[in-house]
Amino acid sequence: MKAILTSFRMLLKQLSKDGMLIVLMFVPILAGFFFRFGIPYLEGIITQAMAQTSVLSDYYLLFDLFLATITPYMFCFAVTMTMLDEYDKHIIGHLTITPLTKNGYIISRLGISTIISFLVSLLVVTFFSLTEWTLGKLICVCFLTSVLCIGVAMFIFTKSRNKVEGIAVAKLSGIVMLGLIVPFFLSGNVQFLFGLFPTFWIARLTIETDILSYVMVITVSVAWIMGVKIGFDRKMAQ
Repeated sequence: MKAILTSFRMLLKQLSKDGMLIVLMFVPILAGFFFRFGIPYLEGIITQAMAQTSVLSDYYLLFDLFLATITPYMFCFAVTMTMLDEYDKHIIGHLTITPLTKNGYIISRLGISTIISFLVSLLVVTFFSLTEWTLGKLICVCFLTSVLCIGVAMFIFTKSRNKVEGIAVAKLSGIVMLGLIVPFFLSGNVQFLFGLFPTFWIARLTIETDILSYVMVITVSVAWIMGVKIGFDRKMAQ
């Protein structure tokens, strides 16, 4: 555990030296301010202009879900950029043969960061949500989005050779958030065409609150992680 904590402190030191990554860590808070105060303001303008009683308010829950997803996504993205930098400089290979070991390195990078992003996600959604959340549902959704982003981080690391490629792959992997939108705009069986997106089941879980959605989001998220694990392990061994 001491080696893991030491490695994590090294991660924090590296993050503090990269201005872009520091800004990324504050993106969820900035997004939270915009969603909490900007969206209702826009709702007032749009409803008045269109003579409607509601327009954006029908999708307030969707904005909350984006906030719960983008928080761990940004944290994992920042950590993955650091991992790619360490990979490019051959630091990972040296760390994994120390008492830290490969598993310890992964825990110090993705494990602890995921726990922190989960806690931050709880706070961000609590302070900036546009809808009311029960504590149980809030914990469940933030936990699921945090687990999802482990797979996203592993995918970005596996498919990128350096930080520049990592940014491009991260933009591509952002498509995973598409699943959040589907249950709000599609009805019937056609929406299940997006069932391979964990975010689809997360959105359905918040709308339907059924056990099937919970089981499916866990299943699909684990499948995503296992799907990239072979390539991730191979790259870690290089």
